[in-house]
Amino acid sequence: MLALSINDIKVGVELADKNAVIHALAHWLEEDGHVASGYQAGMMAREAKAATYLGQGIAIPHGTQACRHLIQNTGIKVLHLPQGVEWGDGEKAYLVLGIAARSDEHLDLLKQLAKTLSQDNLQKRVMAITEPEQVLALLQDPAEPKEVGLPLVHIATELDAETLLQLTDHALELVSCSTQEQAQLRQAAPIHIGQGWWLSQTNACHGPSQAALVTANVHSPLLMQTPAVRGVLVLFVKGVGHKALLDQLLAWLAVKQGAALAALHSATALLDALEAGPAAYAQQRHSTEQIAVVRNTHGIHARPGAILVQIAKQFEAEVQVRNLEGDGQWMSAKSLMQMISLGAKRGHQLLFSASGADSEAAVSALVNGVKEGLGEALGEDLVEDVLAPEQATHEIQSQDEAQTKPITLEPNTELTGVAAAAGVAIGPVFVDVAVQFDYPQQGEDTVTEKAALAAAIEQACHDLSKAQAHSHDPQASDIIAMHQELLADPALSFGVNCRISQGQSAPAAWWSEINLAATRQANNKDALLAERAADIRDVGRRVMAILCDSPASIPPEHPYIWVAQEIGPSQLVNLDPQQVLGIVTVSGGAASHSAILAAALGIPALAGVNGAVMTIKNATHAILDGNRGCLTIAPDASIRQQAQAQQRQAKQAAARAWEERDLAAITQDKHRIDVAANLGGIKDASQVLASGGDGVGLLRTEFVFMSRRSAPDLASQTALYRPLFDALKGRPLLARTLDVGGDKPLPYWSSPKEDNPFLGVRGIRLCQQHPALLKTQIRALLMAANNRPVRIMFPMITDIAEWRWAKDRVNEIQAELNATQVELGIMIEVPAAALCAPVFAQEVDFFSIGTNDLTQYTMAVDRGNGELAYLGDGLHPSVLQLIKMTVEAAHQQGKWVGVCGELAADAQAVPILLGLGVDELSVSLARLPLVKSQIRQLSFAHCQWLAQQALVADDAAGVRRLMSQAEKGIAPDKEPG
Repeated sequence: MLALSINDIKVGVELADKNAVIHALAHWLEEDGHVASGYQAGMMAREAKAATYLGQGIAIPHGTQACRHLIQNTGIKVLHLPQGVEWGDGEKAYLVLGIAARSDEHLDLLKQLAKTLSQDNLQKRVMAITEPEQVLALLQDPAEPKEVGLPLVHIATELDAETLLQLTDHALELVSCSTQEQAQLRQAAPIHIGQGWWLSQTNACHGPSQAALVTANVHSPLLMQTPAVRGVLVLFVKGVGHKALLDQLLAWLAVKQGAALAALHSATALLDALEAGPAAYAQQRHSTEQIAVVRNTHGIHARPGAILVQIAKQFEAEVQVRNLEGDGQWMSAKSLMQMISLGAKRGHQLLFSASGADSEAAVSALVNGVKEGLGEALGEDLVEDVLAPEQATHEIQSQDEAQTKPITLEPNTELTGVAAAAGVAIGPVFVDVAVQFDYPQQGEDTVTEKAALAAAIEQACHDLSKAQAHSHDPQASDIIAMHQELLADPALSFGVNCRISQGQSAPAAWWSEINLAATRQANNKDALLAERAADIRDVGRRVMAILCDSPASIPPEHPYIWVAQEIGPSQLVNLDPQQVLGIVTVSGGAASHSAILAAALGIPALAGVNGAVMTIKNATHAILDGNRGCLTIAPDASIRQQAQAQQRQAKQAAARAWEERDLAAITQDKHRIDVAANLGGIKDASQVLASGGDGVGLLRTEFVFMSRRSAPDLASQTALYRPLFDALKGRPLLARTLDVGGDKPLPYWSSPKEDNPFLGVRGIRLCQQHPALLKTQIRALLMAANNRPVRIMFPMITDIAEWRWAKDRVNEIQAELNATQVELGIMIEVPAAALCAPVFAQEVDFFSIGTNDLTQYTMAVDRGNGELAYLGDGLHPSVLQLIKMTVEAAHQQGKWVGVCGELAADAQAVPILLGLGVDELSVSLARLPLVKSQIRQLSFAHCQWLAQQALVADDAAGVRRLMSQAEKGIAPDKEPG
């Protein structure tokens, strides 16, 4: 165990803020030879990504995995701050431990710290510290008398409860104690000891020590609370017999496996796991594994699921199963509800795992049951009914790396996809075929394989750190940091090491876990989150390349269009935009990290292209049009000349737009329109005026609420909004109230699962369920504005009653604060709101049209679905009709209308939106100068005529043809009179 001495502790320290504390600790660690220069940056990076505040006035700042190479020897330095410093989310830290750990020498100290945090009134004791010896008393495990035997332990799992108190009451039902003893325990509030586990303890025990350990149902809403409630340990203490049980639980929490412990489905398994410890139990649990392929025509529904459960219940072994094509979560094979929730369809692979005396027999019986159809007649046979784990690894990999069969691509062939980043690229293609890793399934020995894996991960972290150091793009830096966190993920390494302990080689074990994690992520219902599977595979391949000594293919030295099945974000970080002309991928979408980075680097990108693109011969010339979303193979001279002219014009237009960015957006015939900025946070606020913006046309206030453990209070919200108003110097700011729920849940609010979250409790609907939330946000906005121009907009309004309810909340606070510079409006993103615009227009101050959601709801298409991208075009005449209705209703009442969706920045849509009478366009900062410049070259009268033609077009493609002709100067059938 790491020895902590008085020389490592300073008390009575006064520092201004958290940054000053971290600076002092880093300097002290460096001064005493524990770390090299630069470790402070790693500590700050960790703090920016994840809170290091433990609770009860204690924080443990430490470096990221990426800066581990700077640690020369493990050390911990402790500062006691009697006045405390703000540590985020309204919490103050009084005792701060700066940690630099090369291995696991510090874990015993942290384990003792976990015990310490479970003590009552600890924060008061921390605040009252005056001597270093008092710190030692808190952080060092005192000598205890020998154990006199474990308490009487009662265990129950998967209990239904809606509150922590109900779960505690379930635990009390298991013990034998007096009503008075139970009452005394209830009076002591349970303490959160980490990862969803709670401790409730009383010393008023007249008989022997007793303990009750209970866990919540895996589908319980308790798991959605913050902090979550996974399990409760109730202790009736007499003597020290209970200490061993508490230490066993804390051993699981120390390695961040509290969730895994709570997921065990029987009392026997839970008790065995506690006694064995996390590492030993994991090895035992995975000792018997086999994979079966579902052959039932309709998959595992109720009837075959019931038979599977009956088979499992014939054995004493703890049997679990996970669907490798599903979310990958372990489920009890003895629970019918959980078997049905696997979502196992025909062809899916089920991984069975068992522990116990008859585990092999149990797994064998279950696999045979699946093979025989579980009582149902089977359809055509599937290849490979049963696979060994090693074979499954190769199966998953072959699916991941599979290439489409070659097809003939004639000159001028056009392949379409999802437009991921705007621009035009012309040049030869470089088809980057994924590396096929060659590795043995079985390892030499456990020690060698684990050492090889650790070295590969360390090398990968080092390479990422170098890439981060050379990157000047903040988004790229953030993505690299996220990849470093993935490499340091204890759950990932835990699974890999378990496989290595079974005899698998390091690359086989690593690739198996990477594929499972990526498959689980790809199956996420949220399209944006599903696309993050690319990040997992990217990290996985980076380590695999090191383990297998398989460097990536070498691109040509001349400029090229990069074509690949999938391009990982870390591959994009240090590319040269002068060398990589454009990017084309078969997988991914516009919301992937690769697409985001490509756009930030100004590189045209296309995603979701037909797999035939991988068969193009290297050095074949092509034209990538990131505006239209297409790739033209081997274009003839005339097509190439048109594309080159388009490139030149775009470059000249961008330069001219930037030079004239401060000029007003006034058409040739003197019609003015405001162009504002869309913002998702405060970091770009200073660029709004610098880019020529007329204000902020959409502030997505979700940034204030996301990535927090609890709802932000009034002070923290006000502090975040105020710099925005300062930066605008009197220009208006339009803030959309919290637009979460349903498809964008907050971690600290439990909400029922919804089959279609886009049609669920979100936006204003969520705020009506939590009115205090809306009132706090409104109050913070008005206080931050301090009578500077502020516009407040409510999202997801469908009914006039919702608007009036929200307006009443604002009116109360506005009168209280005497706020005068306030406009109130609604977001038009639901067809019902557009259809009722004449009613709303009589009461609102403005409308702002969110074309992204309005298109989605009008066309009944998920905008994240690449296959339906052709239907999700905001220039469809039906969407334009709704915009027209909204504008006309507003103008009749003297109100203004803005557009804040992506359509506002679409060069083909801008003239039509002007022609429909829209008063304001709100776009990204990058597009601000270009949109203003485009407006200055337009005729308002011609825009009105174009809008009328667009309204009667057949479809969105017809509207875009109309605009393409207008761009080329082709005379229309009828000119505006």
